[in-house]
Amino acid sequence: MFVWKHSEVVNTKASASEIWIWWKDAANWPLWDKELKWVRLDGEFVEGATGKMKPTAGPEVHFTLDKVVVNQSFSNTAKLPFTQLVFNHEYLTPGKPGDTAKIRHTVTMTGLLTPLFGRVIGSKIRLNLREAMLELSKRATTSS
Repeated sequence: MFVWKHSEVVNTKASASEIWIWWKDAANWPLWDKELKWVRLDGEFVEGATGKMKPTAGPEVHFTLDKVVVNQSFSNTAKLPFTQLVFNHEYLTPGKPGDTAKIRHTVTMTGLLTPLFGRVIGSKIRLNLREAMLELSKRATTSS
């Protein structure tokens, strides 16, 4: 089985609830992730919910919210031909006083066409994921 994985971690001054406001508002993901044209979630932001997203370069993609832990993390899975993309989003609470909170986003592709999608989509993810997370952190700290 082919696997492609990329993860980024950024420091944030935003609280878990401030980040969560932006994560659970799927329609506004394009405000902090410039690689998305639009996102539509069918229903509430809960485990099992489905939706569609339109990358700026590429066709519409269906996704499912696989795991939702309020103020902590969520993951969603998108299916491409013969390939699955899993996006994990985590808020990492500081371990001790003086530590900084962090956001970690990890993208994992698996499946037969992973080598192809890794080159095409993976290269864009590597270039833009960190920037999207920094924008998310910025918006979370300035909009409360």
